[in-house]
Amino acid sequence: MSNPQSPTSPQFDVITFGECMLRFSPPAGQMLEQADQLRVDPAGTESNIAVALARLGRRVSWFSLLPDTPLGRWITTRLDSHGVDVSHVIWTGDRVGVFFLEPGIPPRGSRVVYDRADAAVSFLKKDIVDWDIFANARIVHTTGITAALSVSCRIFTKEALQKAGSLGCRTSFDINYRAKLWSPDEAAHTLTPILHHVDILISTIADVELIFNIDGSPEQIIQELSTRFNNEMIILTIAEGGAVGWSEDTGFLRTGPHSVEQVDRLGAGDAFDAGLLYGILQDDLKSGLSFGTALAALSYSEQGDVTWSTLEEVRHLAGLVKT
Repeated sequence: MSNPQSPTSPQFDVITFGECMLRFSPPAGQMLEQADQLRVDPAGTESNIAVALARLGRRVSWFSLLPDTPLGRWITTRLDSHGVDVSHVIWTGDRVGVFFLEPGIPPRGSRVVYDRADAAVSFLKKDIVDWDIFANARIVHTTGITAALSVSCRIFTKEALQKAGSLGCRTSFDINYRAKLWSPDEAAHTLTPILHHVDILISTIADVELIFNIDGSPEQIIQELSTRFNNEMIILTIAEGGAVGWSEDTGFLRTGPHSVEQVDRLGAGDAFDAGLLYGILQDDLKSGLSFGTALAALSYSEQGDVTWSTLEEVRHLAGLVKT
């Protein structure tokens, strides 16, 4: 059930924090060295989730560190146009991270080239952020990508989730492992203390197996994660599509994949997270899994990291609208 804002309600349903880069990509079918033009899109896991939630009607804020340059302001202008609050962005530093995506068409695979070293967000630290912003949120969400960006980001991520929890927020975290940012051992060392401060834990099965050496069925993996980290909810996405979720209230739940025709695979995991959080805020974990898998499927049909799908489209695909 939706919770309309009251005088005592938090200002935001969700606050996310983390990186937002510029994504450059050539037209479909072209390689980077062939292209005369490149499309530019904002691209960052946490900012993608913020946009998707805002487009579904949720009150969302995203913060990060950005340089006060045309590129930094371009990012906030784009996020603001979707209804995301960007008033807590901290203007500092010199660089915005960028990456170049060369979409592959079988049998040639896609190629991604990153240029994110020393981006402003990598200098994120607690003494430049006002922790009181978390008192205005129902859920605070971030990912392992933020923690992997730098040593200061690792320290900040743990302290931010700990502080959010102490202020009464539910905390949400997607492991979202990136091999180009750190090794499995580094990730395990950093994430183990962080995950003790996470209420809603999200991951792929592959990431959990790689980082924490946990294998078995999805249900067995979830049981082991629950034993280690005592999370309120644990959600695992499955490579073949769909997801398995668990909470103490619901027990194990499973949702299957939707048939999709892929236009752009990037951002599907972020769309899943956004749909999941929307459903949890709206009703419960069962609703979250339905919204998450539906929004992820819709995102495959869109160009760019950010999904423009509407609530009506998500509800229809999830089978929540009578036809």
